[in-house]
Parts: sequence; C-alpha cells; structure tokens
Amino acid sequence: MRIKQSLAIGTSLWMALAAPSLACGGLFCQQIPVDQTGEKILFATDGQNVTAHVQIAYQGDAKSFSWIVPVPTPPKLEAGTDSLFTVLREATRPQFQLEIRDEGPCEPRILREREYDRKDSGAKNEATVTRPSVTVISQEQVGPYDTVVLQANEPGVLKDWLRKNHYVIPAKLDPLLDPYVAGKYSFVALKLTKDKAVGDIQPIVMTYKATKPGIPIRLTSVAAQSNMDVFVWVLGSERAIPENYRHADINEARIDWLGGGQNYKDVVTRAVDEAGGQAFVTDYAGRSSVVKAERFSRAHFQLDVLAKTHDPVAFAQAVVAGGYFGERNGSLNSTALVAFLKKYIAKPKSLAKTADLEFYRFIENHGEALREARITVNSAKAAQELESRFVKPAGQVAKMLDRYGYLTAMYTTMSPEEMTQDPTFRFNAKLGTVAMVRHADGVRRCRKGVAYEVTPVEITLRNGRKFTVPGNGNYWRGRYGGAPTQAEAMPAAARIEQLAATGEGAVIQDNTAVIARALQDPATPSKPAAPFNAQFGAAAGLLLVGGLGWRRLRKR
Repeated sequence: MRIKQSLAIGTSLWMALAAPSLACGGLFCQQIPVDQTGEKILFATDGQNVTAHVQIAYQGDAKSFSWIVPVPTPPKLEAGTDSLFTVLREATRPQFQLEIRDEGPCEPRILREREYDRKDSGAKNEATVTRPSVTVISQEQVGPYDTVVLQANEPGVLKDWLRKNHYVIPAKLDPLLDPYVAGKYSFVALKLTKDKAVGDIQPIVMTYKATKPGIPIRLTSVAAQSNMDVFVWVLGSERAIPENYRHADINEARIDWLGGGQNYKDVVTRAVDEAGGQAFVTDYAGRSSVVKAERFSRAHFQLDVLAKTHDPVAFAQAVVAGGYFGERNGSLNSTALVAFLKKYIAKPKSLAKTADLEFYRFIENHGEALREARITVNSAKAAQELESRFVKPAGQVAKMLDRYGYLTAMYTTMSPEEMTQDPTFRFNAKLGTVAMVRHADGVRRCRKGVAYEVTPVEITLRNGRKFTVPGNGNYWRGRYGGAPTQAEAMPAAARIEQLAATGEGAVIQDNTAVIARALQDPATPSKPAAPFNAQFGAAAGLLLVGGLGWRRLRKR
C-alpha cells in the first residue's frame, strides 16, 4: 500500500510504505521498513516549557507540501534530525526473549524455507462584533522550510490566509479548527522553500510555554490512514503517563514468543480496543541513559573525514556509514539519501537512462563510469549541508538527553472515529520502571519420532503463568492463519487503568482471573472482557502541542 497526500496535518504523511519482507542489497535497502511508517514525537518538559521534536514524513510533489499544527503559545522553531527517532526506537523497542531448553530425544531439526514472516513491527459574545482577522506573529526560514506562526479569530479566515499564501488546505478542515481557534492557539505552518525538494524534509523542533505536553489529534482525522502507529517519548524528571487516555498492560500470554513478539502491534491494537480505543501502553520507562548520547556526537558522524572524500563511491559509502539518513539495514530513508547524493554526485551521461534509485543504490558498480566521466564530489560543500542538517541538531539532542534523566516511551494505534480528544501527558514519581526486554522460559518436550518443529513448547511467563504452544503451532492466529485460537480467546489487555499524577491509579478492568482460567482450562477458553467505552469530556483550555496526521480503521 502506498499513501500520497498533499497536506501533512500535525506530524506527517508518509514517505513510503514497504512490504513486510525487504530485498536489501547495494549501498542501502530499497524500501523503508514498515516500522518507519509510525508517527513519532519526542517531548522534553520541565513543567514550564515544552520542547517537541516532530518527525515529518511525506510523499508527493514538493510544491504541494504543507504542514500545519496548533500550539498553545507562539513557539521558537528549529530544524531537527531524523536520526533522533532511529536511535530512540532502537533503544526502547520492546523485546520478547524466550529461553528454551529441550527435554527428551529431540529429532534433528528440519529447516523450512520460511518458518515465520517477521515484521518489525469560543463561545460567541453576542454583545460585541469582532471582525475576522489573522495576526502573523513571525515568518522565517527554518532549515528547508518557509515557516509562519499566526493566530486567527475565525477558522475560515485562517484557511483563506493559508491558501492565499500557497499552503494546501483541505475543505474539511474548518470545523476541526474551531476548538483551537476558540482556545486562542497559535498555528505553525510550514512549506518547502523554492529550492528544496521532498528529500530535504527533516523534523521540526518547537519550544513553547506550557505546563504539559500533548497531541492535537482531532485535526488528524482529515488525512488519517488505517492502523496507524503512534510513538510518543517523554523526557523529564520521572515517569510520564497519559493524563486523559487510559493505560493498558498487555496480556503477555498473547504474545508470539516463538516469533520474537512479531504480533506485538496486533496485541496492543486489541488491548487499546478493549480500553475503548483511547489508551496507551508503556514500552519503556527508566533512565534516559538507555539512549546512547554518543550516537549524537560529532565524532560519530565522522564529518571531518567525509569533508576530505572526493571520490563519489567512497563519499556515498561514508554518508551511509555515518548514519545521517538512518541505518543501512534498518531505518535508512532511501528517498532523502538519494536526493542528497543526487545534489553532489552527477550521473555519467552513459548512465543517463539508469533510474536514480538504482544508480545510487548500486553506485559501487559504476565506479569505472564515474572515473571515465571524471566526476568528483564537492565534499566540503556537502559537509556544510550535513553539518547544518544533522550534526548541529544532533548536538542539541545530546544536551537534552544530558539534562533530563528519565525517559518514558509510550505506544498506541488509533482510528479516525477515536480521534475525538487530544491526549495530554503528566508525570507520576511513584510508578515503577518498565523494562523494554521481557523474558519467558520455555521447555520443548521432545518425543521419539516427533519432528522438532512440531514438538509442543511449554512457556512460563515471569508472572508464573504457563501455557503450551500446540505441536502444529496454531496458537497465534496472526502467525499461521486459521480460526480463532486459545490465545485469541483471551483478553489482550491484562489490566486497563486510569493513571493520575499521584498514586497508582484506578483500575478500570482487571482481566487477570479471566486469563488465568483460560490458561488452566484451554479446552473452554474464556471470552475477552467487554470493551470499556471510555467517555471523555472536552479538552478546552488544555495546553497541547504537536499534532499527528493519521487514520486507522479497525477491521477484523
């Protein structure tokens, strides 16, 4: 599936959605992994000011690119770096480690060609008449963007102003702008400068006065897409919690431990459904040192060496090795990388018909043609762009990680009909840490004449719950397909709760007994608890920032 939109409301629309299996070779992988299609925001807050790093992804014509987000107070704008989100995801991605021992006479293992498919995974004042107006607070160039911060007292005039100034605005936006205009929010609007291409898009950093961070998600239903991931990281002095959304603990007996937790997203999606569609899970909570600050150091980028590399092939390899556009076998943004290399490495006339992606991906195969054409790289100029675009923003990230000692990583998925309230976040010093690595023990009870691959595995979770994966493996439907299984008959959420800034929160639904009964008697599994239909009030007056542009349709 590919997504192409002209407006990015809040954080993003997508560069490219890849197939679950990637064909990787040459200088870099051809497609962006599925995991990179998720929305990603990092907040850092001291209780008085909030800094939001927002990743922007977009596919389409550069002239059609617009990005708009409401903020509670006029912000300071800076350009950010995509490498921040690569490193954050690597450092806080949940891992499910199963330690298996064999018992009995295990038959030799027969390797299958494909055992699993792994996925990463205003009230109106009638006594006065106010003329509709727009106030421009600031206009400046930030990184690759022409930016404007403005306020309006009526949604229609805001939209008209943006259109007259060449921002692409959908017709359905007016009613969604009402609560933000009524709340006297400022609006940040971005578009690419005339000399920039889509490949030059980079994250935006907004710093503004607010007591808590949040996401103006109501705007995003205009450009929403199905089954959208939402990743939120919060830096502060203690653990962050969703304030007005529920919190869910997943039922780890539904995790595909043999597949390394490849069905994690599906389990979270169903747990969020059971919580009423507005909930987060916590992927990690603990010291911010889990994110290695050296990944943002100047030394890591090896910029000084790259600035002296004039050979096209060596230069391209050095750019990839430096991790400027992500990791070669992981989150590398091939669209942005190709756009950058195209600026500084001309294609030989003899290869004019070769597609850009193929030429730059396999540039090492074209060394002779490059030498014959006497093509070299203005590496000093290229290094200046990399310095401003990556190295300097990375240095600011390193300082931020050093300032804030605690990091919380939260995750959810949402659909358009659930985007009715903006999630906000608070802190709770009493709640414990959450490890990103989850452990379980397994025993494969082998029998003579039974193939290794179909031998049942008894799994014991760290909370003491046990269950056996049948010999045919048909325990996780997402892994093998087929009718609903024992795992699917259980709730996906072990517990649903409403957390607060103090105490341990209120338990809304505790499914531990239901899960225990299902595991004790798999022949008569219990049905999941009925979804909790959370009712939330209006979020007027809340201090929010950093919208998202996505959609999710919950199809079963």
